[in-house]
Amino acid sequence: MKVAILSFHSGAINRGAETWAHNLKIHLSPEIDVEIVVGWFTYNFLHWFNFDIIIPTNGRLQVLLARLVTWGIQKPLVVFGHSGPGADDKWNLWCSPDVFVAFSNYQAEWAKKFKLPRTKIIVIPHAVDTKLFKPVDKRFKNNVVLCVAANHPNKRVDLVRNAVKLLPQAELVVVGSGQEVQVSFEKMPEVYQQAKVFCFVPWKREAFGLVFLEAMACNLPIITIDDPVRREIVGDAGIFVDHPEDPAELASAIKKALNRDGGDLPWKQAEKFSWSTITSSYISLFKSLI
Repeated sequence: MKVAILSFHSGAINRGAETWAHNLKIHLSPEIDVEIVVGWFTYNFLHWFNFDIIIPTNGRLQVLLARLVTWGIQKPLVVFGHSGPGADDKWNLWCSPDVFVAFSNYQAEWAKKFKLPRTKIIVIPHAVDTKLFKPVDKRFKNNVVLCVAANHPNKRVDLVRNAVKLLPQAELVVVGSGQEVQVSFEKMPEVYQQAKVFCFVPWKREAFGLVFLEAMACNLPIITIDDPVRREIVGDAGIFVDHPEDPAELASAIKKALNRDGGDLPWKQAEKFSWSTITSSYISLFKSLI
């Protein structure tokens, strides 16, 4: 079985969808042959004849073209909800993919309101490599607050900066594309392992947040927004903030996380999303379409 993931920016940018595509290729091999099709080659429609399933990841025009072409060549089209609830995924649903994969139950319920009759909706959450991202034995000599996010307004990193300024005992480290610290994916486990807590308060349309799983796999307690998606991901391993725009409220949550011992709750929560657990869901999905 051959699966094509159309990912225009893979190899040039390492954001959520690109990281997801890379991980999927690694963890489904060798049972499923996954090829990440990059750049303008993603629009080489003749190449699509070589695959059994087509998965566009860049939304909008790419999804529309993929739907029209896959109808013509009679290949199943699968769309994953990387954009999160909002205009982009409404459009993707209106393009009538054979399957729309939501990353959370909340997103699946939202998608049901916009799907066309022939689209099936299923839930497969993001997964984390718990052999790569794992706790280490350490004695904390500082109070490092880690935030991993690209330099984009929707990630709301400035809210974390403003809160940490109220905590003279804490040190903020921000890692991500366009941020002061940028590292390769291979070095990210070490980044998490050097922190004491993880704080990320994106806007509520954030589809999931793979970084939450990576942080919890390294046994970091989480501070994040209080919404249904983050509740599904983080469970009992975090502190949820109603008004992250209030620096004092967010700072109080960070201080609480720095001062409490959560045991191995974060690591246990991350294990629910390990690739060894999630891989079978992908394989079942792809086999059901052939």
